[in-house]
Amino acid sequence: MPLMHWDETMSVGVIELDRQHQTLVALINESYEAIQRQDEQFLATLIDRMQAYATIHFETEEKYLRENGFPYLEDHQQMHVGFREEVEGLQHNTSKTNSSQVFIFLSRWLTNHIMEQDKKDILSIKKGLVSSE
Repeated sequence: MPLMHWDETMSVGVIELDRQHQTLVALINESYEAIQRQDEQFLATLIDRMQAYATIHFETEEKYLRENGFPYLEDHQQMHVGFREEVEGLQHNTSKTNSSQVFIFLSRWLTNHIMEQDKKDILSIKKGLVSSE
């Protein structure tokens, strides 16, 4: 049974981005299930899926921000770089990484980046509060 369920409070109001954020929720649930099963063998696969998620999602999100003239794109991209670097570190240190660390990292990303930063940045575009001029 999943720990977390997607709901509209997580929505940034862009269907494609919301669908991709739902993938992150699924990854969080998978990491939680791995903890429950004590399945550290699944960890490498989960980390690979996190990297694939980041590649697709960050390209999509950054394109959306760029096309809508978001003036703080570089700052937002740096947050994405931090996610990628963290995932690469997890990939290179799987012998020292456990499912709990992955769960905590992904949960914090959902809370701090998606629920706060993405919502703020994307909603500011949708409401016309930012401009590239």
